[in-house]
Amino acid sequence: MAENNDEVRERPQFNEYLRETRLQHGITVEAVCRETKLSRHVVESIEAGNRSVLPEDVLLKSFLRSMAEACGADGDTAVSLYLEAHPPSREGASFCSPGNRKRNLGLVFILICLVSLVVGGVSFFFDAP
Repeated sequence: MAENNDEVRERPQFNEYLRETRLQHGITVEAVCRETKLSRHVVESIEAGNRSVLPEDVLLKSFLRSMAEACGADGDTAVSLYLEAHPPSREGASFCSPGNRKRNLGLVFILICLVSLVVGGVSFFFDAP
């Protein structure tokens, strides 16, 4: 049982994985910024593991993949290390549930009808003799 705990501790954090890979390949932060189009502040925040200044998970996972590729690392590994340390919340998962999609389609339909009525009313008003 103690061996499993040691194995878990030996796996690097996502930020350590990216920083160590970048340094092993002799790649500078500036080169990563040029390659990924990420600002220096974002790259340094990712390497420091400072999540408070980083974007939401969907965008951050894209940043991690881009940064990993620029550093010569595996993007999927970087994202999986991130998700191990910071599992997604249940709140975000329910946003696109089938029930919400049906409700959203209903709202879109109502919005289209309202816009059509407004456009029809305006054209009727301005085209009247």
